[in-house]
Amino acid sequence: MILKIILLGALSAIVTSEKVRYDNYSLYKIIPETDKHVEFLKDLHEESDGLDFWIPPSNVGEYVSVVASPKIKDELEHSLQKRNINYNLMLQNIQEALDNQVMGRKKRDTRKEMFWTNYQTLEDIYDWFYHLAETHSDIVSIIQAGKSYEGRNITGVKISRGSGSGKKAFFIEGGQVAADWLSPTVITYLVDQLVRGEDGEARAATEEFEWHIFPVINPDGHEYTNDAIRLWMKNRRPIRSAAVGVDLTRNWNSQWGVSGGSFRAVDNNFVGLGPFSEPETRAISRYVESIGHNLVGLLSFRSFGQRLILPYPHTADSLYNYNAMLTIGRRAMGSLAVRYDTQYRVGTSKQVFDGATGVLADWAKFRFNPPVVATYALRDNGAWGYTLPVDQVLPSCEETFDSVMAIIREAKFINVL
Repeated sequence: MILKIILLGALSAIVTSEKVRYDNYSLYKIIPETDKHVEFLKDLHEESDGLDFWIPPSNVGEYVSVVASPKIKDELEHSLQKRNINYNLMLQNIQEALDNQVMGRKKRDTRKEMFWTNYQTLEDIYDWFYHLAETHSDIVSIIQAGKSYEGRNITGVKISRGSGSGKKAFFIEGGQVAADWLSPTVITYLVDQLVRGEDGEARAATEEFEWHIFPVINPDGHEYTNDAIRLWMKNRRPIRSAAVGVDLTRNWNSQWGVSGGSFRAVDNNFVGLGPFSEPETRAISRYVESIGHNLVGLLSFRSFGQRLILPYPHTADSLYNYNAMLTIGRRAMGSLAVRYDTQYRVGTSKQVFDGATGVLADWAKFRFNPPVVATYALRDNGAWGYTLPVDQVLPSCEETFDSVMAIIREAKFINVL
């Protein structure tokens, strides 16, 4: 019998003026070892009202990350034990971890400095972008993809050294999942290194390529996680009745809705009413279309899972230049591991992650076929998830930057770029 659960949590679609708290909510990492385990967890995911699945069940051996309220924690554990499903209690009280994420958050000083020792707000990021555009106007310019449902600008920067038109373009994006505070911060670090860093490879990359970078393409959701529900996942467009929001990571026009998503509007992984149903995905798709003729690379960032995910999730066949990208990705993740020994797996989502279709990278690969396309699932491997401590922010930034430079280096080495 499937465990039925009702709780108030990140799935809440109720707009509130007070922040939702997660006192004594627990984070579990569950490891299905048989097909029956996977089947049970999938049923639980589909039929429970309120268990918050951060990483849903997919395949045998691929971990599931789920949050449970204090009211149903014991029932969940009993249900797993009854079926001999292995699990680990990773966090006893999520609220403590969330409090630590914002405690001591630094404000930018009068010199317009940015910090990578903590998570950044949308205001921090946008203000700093405009400062960079003013102080490095020969390299940096502000770009706008459009507006969110609530009317916020989807703002990015274009970075390029030297004159000349028709440069090959790299597109970078993050912040599709509202609860993901890591990818926007990692991306702003990449911006800083490309503009102000002393790394020779980074400087060469801005001379050879034109970089189009959007760290937060779900600004409404990002703001909502700061103001109301920290673990909100989707955008903020009302769908029907009390349901709000679409999972933007599954709303792109590539095998939309085939696997890894939900058609129930109340679910965190709701795919929307159709591909590009959301103003945010439409805006970004139009922007990518505008540079598609020069596009040679697209890197999408999100947390968490420590994976480098390659197109495509709907098939086991090696399409386009998959084998070349597998080589590039494995070597680049080797470079990523040098600093802190952070281990990533590389492969299609069907092979190493949740098997979700309808993602940006797959759409871009099918539509424009740039040689370099991948999605980063950043730190960690389920111990913290979206509650990743601030002392891991800068290391995440540094190792990810190393890997992006390595992707370019390795792609050139095997004549992909």
